[in-house]
Amino acid sequence: MESRRNCWSILGKFLPYGVLESWDDLNPRLYLAVHIYWLKFFGMWFNKHSLWSPQYWLQMLYGAVVLFLTCILPTFGEVYYLLQHTDDVGDIAEGLYLFLSEIYTFFKISVFWWNKAAILSLLRYLHCPEFHATEPEHWPVLRRRIATARFVMTYYSTMCVGAVSVGIIMPLTENFEILPTNVEYPYIDVYRSPIYWIMYLHHVYYKPAVCIIDGVMDTMLAAFIASAIGQIEILAFNLQNFDMLAERRRRREADAGGAGGAPSDDYYVMAVLKDCIKHHNIIISYVALIERAFSLASVLQLMLSAMVLCLVGVQFLSIENPASHPMQIMWMVIYLSCMLIEVFILCWFGDHLIGKV
Repeated sequence: MESRRNCWSILGKFLPYGVLESWDDLNPRLYLAVHIYWLKFFGMWFNKHSLWSPQYWLQMLYGAVVLFLTCILPTFGEVYYLLQHTDDVGDIAEGLYLFLSEIYTFFKISVFWWNKAAILSLLRYLHCPEFHATEPEHWPVLRRRIATARFVMTYYSTMCVGAVSVGIIMPLTENFEILPTNVEYPYIDVYRSPIYWIMYLHHVYYKPAVCIIDGVMDTMLAAFIASAIGQIEILAFNLQNFDMLAERRRRREADAGGAGGAPSDDYYVMAVLKDCIKHHNIIISYVALIERAFSLASVLQLMLSAMVLCLVGVQFLSIENPASHPMQIMWMVIYLSCMLIEVFILCWFGDHLIGKV
């Protein structure tokens, strides 16, 4: 039994918080534990080390290498390929939508780091006393919202990785005459062995990595909104049950040997009202900070998603004989579905928040 606990303890260090740990305390870390885990895994999380420590520069170097392999190198190869093949509309459309997707991932990371102070402030908001569950009815609300935040991140990223896996295995159906993504580089023949296999392995690494990083950036906003919705639901419950909460507070104080019920019932009602007003003000500040941190990225995401959807349609229409390219058709359908779900997540959570207000 002791050895099993030690095993789980060691394993828990390599998994996101909340996978093995209990949710009984509803630790606010549960909302974004999966997001932060993957950002740390790829070196994209905020560097908390001292500027003069080796860990600071090691993390910066690792993050720079990952960024180069996942965004800069593929983007350069796609642009060079487009410049060399300007006569095929389908190739141009494919190159452009992949280029826009990877450039936007780079932009998301840049905005994420630019808004470091706001992101860290949002994480601190999650731990403020007003956001803690104080009544039995609050616990299922928070648990449901935590589950929603983790579900969206996990399953959206898994779906995207599954989608690019179709692109990764596509060269198998073409006798390894193509790469998962059309790229070319100056003075390098990417289709000659062993360069081809090096480039193929690079695609096997970078495409799932981009999907996970992009999924984290897309669903982090959803996680913060989910927590805000949970707090609004708790506030609505408190406002609808003034008398019950006031009576509970009076009994708790009496059981604790406090005022012993000496104050009037209005005293406890006013105390509950005061707490609701403080809670309401905290929620307003929290939502305003979410808007400030994610508004620019969200607007550009909607614009670029619309452009990518159009380019995917152009590529689909440019295929002369779709029946002879089933894997390519499947790749485009799955990629199109991922882009639609990406937009849906943003719109659904935003609309749900507005509806709660």
